[in-house]
Amino acid sequence: MRHAFDDRLSVVFPASIKADAYERTVAIKKSEPRCWLPPMTSASIEIEEEVVEPAVRLASVLSHAKFFGCDDISVDAITNDVNRCVEGETVVYRVGEMDPVEFVSTALARGAKAILTEQLLPCPLPQCVVSQADHALAKIASAKNDGPDRRLLTVGVLGSSGKTSTCLMLATMMKSFGMRIAYQTDLGSSDGVMTDTSTTSLPVGEALINWLGESADCLSRAAIIEVDDKAARDGHYDAIQFDVLIVTGKDAPGEDFGPSSLQCLADRLTSTGVIIAPEGSERIDCVIEKAECQSLGYGTTTGCEFGASIIDQSGGMSTIMLSAGDTSAMMETPLCGYTMASNLAAASTLGVLLGYSVHQVAESLSTLRSIPGRGQRLPDLGRATVVLENGGRADRITASLRTARATTVGGKVWCVLALGEFANESELARIGTTIERNAHRCIVTGETVGGAFLKRAHQLLDGVKECAAIRLVADSDKALRWAIRHADPRDTIVVFTNRKASSAHDDRTTWDDLRGVVDDERTHVDRVETENAQAETISLKLYR
Repeated sequence: MRHAFDDRLSVVFPASIKADAYERTVAIKKSEPRCWLPPMTSASIEIEEEVVEPAVRLASVLSHAKFFGCDDISVDAITNDVNRCVEGETVVYRVGEMDPVEFVSTALARGAKAILTEQLLPCPLPQCVVSQADHALAKIASAKNDGPDRRLLTVGVLGSSGKTSTCLMLATMMKSFGMRIAYQTDLGSSDGVMTDTSTTSLPVGEALINWLGESADCLSRAAIIEVDDKAARDGHYDAIQFDVLIVTGKDAPGEDFGPSSLQCLADRLTSTGVIIAPEGSERIDCVIEKAECQSLGYGTTTGCEFGASIIDQSGGMSTIMLSAGDTSAMMETPLCGYTMASNLAAASTLGVLLGYSVHQVAESLSTLRSIPGRGQRLPDLGRATVVLENGGRADRITASLRTARATTVGGKVWCVLALGEFANESELARIGTTIERNAHRCIVTGETVGGAFLKRAHQLLDGVKECAAIRLVADSDKALRWAIRHADPRDTIVVFTNRKASSAHDDRTTWDDLRGVVDDERTHVDRVETENAQAETISLKLYR
């Protein structure tokens, strides 16, 4: 694997280098000007040649496509919007998005060259018929970008939980090794030069291929991609070949019926590709065995081939021993809990696979101090520590609350839980059982006031034995402020948003808003306590 990576580094990136400007001598004819000018016989100017993207021939890219009115179509430019088509462009038609007759008339009127369509249209223009336009566009984008996934070490991260954290750990580790890294996660992305918190969801298909092309042009050496489970099962990554697949969480993601995302992506591994997966999962082991590919296992126990064992965790810090075979190294990190330790083990496995020592890996991973919304601690001297969690299923909430109990020094654990919209009635009951068992104080809140909140709150209370011990506060900000005011200095308040962000910008905004609420309430409490202390001092002086 190391040799394959070194070979990948030796690839020349011609698309990243503009055409060299050269000097050209142009003769200028002598004329009779109206005013006197110094005599000139020649001029030296610099001209930059425009880089023109080569045309893509669809017959060579789309092997299962059918052509009507032609044997092949050469695509120079392609557009999804027929109303913005210019002369000579190829337009895309998707079934059900537009009336076929109106689409054809508009394409003809605007001078379209050809049509990439999901059904045969009554039109004299050349047509390329494909089963799914999005998949075809991804393959066309890959050809236009000269196979960007092959110009980079492409790493896919998928799983039931911990994908975002693992991606950021990998990016931090590989950057510390001196590599230029591109990554795509729920919390933000980078092409190796510029970082961005996009207002759209994770890119897949054509958009992801174009991003990989930009990353390769920026001379990035590796691309780390957070894989969307549904998109993987729908085939939106079929135009990409992966060098490494990293599975996070305790089990393989997927539905009860049909192939899982791991099964779909295992088919997209290169011949020398590797799957890095947690040990002890029968579903994952079965997929790897059928894929007949190389694999490495990791875990949080000393018996694992690659492990991250927790030695101690207290006071918001965790001491972890990373191990690879018979070599081990110690590290300290504020990323606490067995879930984070498992993510660290996955990241360290790739670091060792790339040829770096366990000590180098441990040193680099310890530089990542916080991940927004993933066990993000907001400590304050003399106040309860607030921990921000995105929440999710009952097992993720359980792991977060147990981590809070383990790192709390002599205090209580408070749980401020927002009722998300993803959980059904039975899942809410399990979450109710979870928070009652693992937290000393529980506050259930929601985004809106009304019957929907009360209905879902009662579904959660179905799993609770002592319903009177659960406080219901419809306004989430008021619930958090109430907990901060009443918690003791040694307590830990764990806030679960249970909200699926639609974009990286939305996710970042959520955590920034919560930090603002916490800081504002702490300032308010300090001011009130100072005023009360001054009032008591004045009364005592008057009494004396």
